[in-house]
Parts: sequence; C-alpha cells; structure tokens
Amino acid sequence: MVKTLTKKEGEKPIRSHGIIYSAADIYFSAITPSASAGQPASAYFMSRDGIPVAKSAVILVLNMLFYTGALAIVGVIGFALAPAIYYGLDTLAQTLVMIGFIILLGLCAIFVLILKKERWIRNIAVKCVKLAKKLHLIRDVEGRIKRIDSAIEQYKNCADHISKNKPAMFAAFFLNLLQRFSLVSTTVLVYLAFGGSTGNLANVTAVSCLVLVGVYSLPVPGGMGVADYLLLSGLCQIEDIASTANLALFSRGISFYSCIALTIVIVVVGYLLQKKRMKRRHSA
Repeated sequence: MVKTLTKKEGEKPIRSHGIIYSAADIYFSAITPSASAGQPASAYFMSRDGIPVAKSAVILVLNMLFYTGALAIVGVIGFALAPAIYYGLDTLAQTLVMIGFIILLGLCAIFVLILKKERWIRNIAVKCVKLAKKLHLIRDVEGRIKRIDSAIEQYKNCADHISKNKPAMFAAFFLNLLQRFSLVSTTVLVYLAFGGSTGNLANVTAVSCLVLVGVYSLPVPGGMGVADYLLLSGLCQIEDIASTANLALFSRGISFYSCIALTIVIVVVGYLLQKKRMKRRHSA
C-alpha cells in the first residue's frame, strides 16, 4: 500500500520498509490496552522514512478497513463451517460474538467514511486548533490551518489513488485475510498436535473464527478475557479434546507470545537500520 499510494507520476516510489511498519503495528498493539499504540507506532516509522503524515494516515485507515473487513469475513466463514458451534454456545457467548460482529461492520462503515469525507477531518482538525488557541497552547492559528489544508490536499490525493489501483488494494486485503486465517490455524494445528481428529477440523476452525470476532465485543479492557472465555466455551463442545484449558493455553500462548517475540526483534533491528539510513541521508 505504501509503494502504491505514495508514488507520484514520473517519480520513483518512496523506498518503504513495510515489514517494520507492520511489526511495529502488531507489537505495540499487543502490549497496549485496546491496541491503542499500534497505528501511531507504525506512523512513526513511516515518518522516519520520509512518508508524509497525511499519506500515512490514509494508508493506516485503509489497512484498518481491510483488517476489520477481513475479520467480518472470517466470522461469516466460521459460522458457515459449523453453525452448531455458535448455537451451542451459552447465551452470553452468543451475545458477545454477535456484538463483536456488529461492531466490526460499524468500524468498516466508519473507515470508509473517513477515507471519503476528508472535509470532516479538516473540520475536526481546525476545531482542535481553535480550541488550543483558546487554551493559549498555540498562537499562529492561520499558519496551522494552512498546514492542515496542505495535509488534507495530500490526504485527498492519496485517497483518490485507491480506486485507481484496485489490483494492489485487492492484494493488500487478501494478505490481511490470510493473516487472520494464519491466526485461526494456530488453534487448529495445536488441536491436531494434541491428537485431535481431522473430522472435527471444521468445528475447531469455527471456534477460532468466532473467537476473533467476539473479542471486539469488549475491546477495553477485557478483550483477552473475552477471547479466553469464548475459546473455552467453544472447545468444550468438541468431545475428543481431553483438556480444553490446556489446548486454549497452548494455542493462545503460541499465537500471542511467538508473535510478540518475533515482532520486537524486527522492530529493534529495523529501528537501528533505519537510524543508519537517516544518518546517511543527512550527511549526503
């Protein structure tokens, strides 16, 4: 997305390092409440590579749209694979999954509006500047508004590129979808490692899919608790699992902690390499 949406006609695209931006997003999302620091961390690394803030904003909003859209599809697939798993959950668990799905659809709608209604973003930014003026936090209001207008123009130009680059956007969405299913596959593979039957793979997959959706029913601060509750509620319906608690602990531990360990290494190494590149740019 960075290469596609930052490219100007007649110029080379900005040399981006998507793996660093992604690792920063994943790592800081994992260690902060409600994944609140993931996007700012990703934007920080983009900024250090010379990507304008307005363009990084479009890229991050678009990525969140793809992310939430992929999760909604995962939920539909999970229900389609084994409806009995959903109906076998207790009333609270069913409600959490349904609320999570509704929230995902709502977020998708919000992200689409943000991409298409740049004037709303400008109005909010201008109101924030005027409020800061009243609080005596800034002085040059007109200068700030001019910078906002310049950033909004960049934002609009970047957003307009989306419809002109549909193959790249489809590829980005498909990769988001694959990432969601890679997370789903962790529970399935652990189940098989525990000696599970291939005849129950659809049921285990459905449980994993519904858990990913249900987490969004309570993002602050109980998302992890909801995930564990839904995982246990779903897995206990599968008869050949000797210990649902052990399976849940193993699968959640692998999917969470291995991801944390890998992404922190990428972030640290990426930061150091990025620092060297910045020094070379300044000395050139």
